[in-house]
Amino acid sequence: MFLDYKIQEAVQFLKEHEPPEGYIVKFSGGKDSIVVYDIVKKAGVKHEVYYNFTTLDPPEVIGFMKRYYPEVRWIKPKRSFWQWLVRAGLPTKAKRWCCTKLKHAANSKEAGRKIVVGVRADESWKRAKRGRISYNPDGRNYVYAPIFHFTEEDVWEYIERCKLPYPSLYDEGFNRVACVVCPFICGNRKLLERHRERWGKYYKKLELCVAEYFERKKSFYESIGVRSAEELLEKWYAGEAVARPEEEREDRNGSLWEDF
Repeated sequence: MFLDYKIQEAVQFLKEHEPPEGYIVKFSGGKDSIVVYDIVKKAGVKHEVYYNFTTLDPPEVIGFMKRYYPEVRWIKPKRSFWQWLVRAGLPTKAKRWCCTKLKHAANSKEAGRKIVVGVRADESWKRAKRGRISYNPDGRNYVYAPIFHFTEEDVWEYIERCKLPYPSLYDEGFNRVACVVCPFICGNRKLLERHRERWGKYYKKLELCVAEYFERKKSFYESIGVRSAEELLEKWYAGEAVARPEEEREDRNGSLWEDF
């Protein structure tokens, strides 16, 4: 019965905050977005549903969405992750320009709108602290999380109860089905190697783009003791800080960052 209460409460939350123009629902093909999208439909609130194409999502998830959620509209970024990588360098856990450029600020039409996402408090203390309603400065909009109080067990029980399809990657042991290349994978050698083995083409492209970026910033990296693109990439894989904050600030004065 506790899950039933959470579902009813989430439906009521959406109804109470429904804007005249309707919500924008963010859909990623992951388990949380599958559940929140179904709850939005149960609530009967006005909405549009979008997927931010990051250029890094697993092909299996892309295929899943095309098959089961053809109504979802795709938002394609002006530049791919690879184009940004050559320009801005590797993203880090602290400075995730990839999220800013490929997700949060990808659609100017979202400014001022109410955005519905599948964020849950038990995912991390940072998300719990952010609250159920939060402001997103990148997209200049407010974000609403109907399933904020759901646990992971609640999400899977909901999917099973409602017989909702989900990406097969979960059944293969992948706990997350988001970006194939991600700074949050770094430092976890077992998971990283699994990603590199499963999606080798992505990582080959990563190596090529990092090599191109390194050549453009070679003098800077050599000045802080990084002698090759391979060394830079290995440090990133290990989750190590490559440059001190003051060195990064100084480097950002260079021409590479002028259009970032």
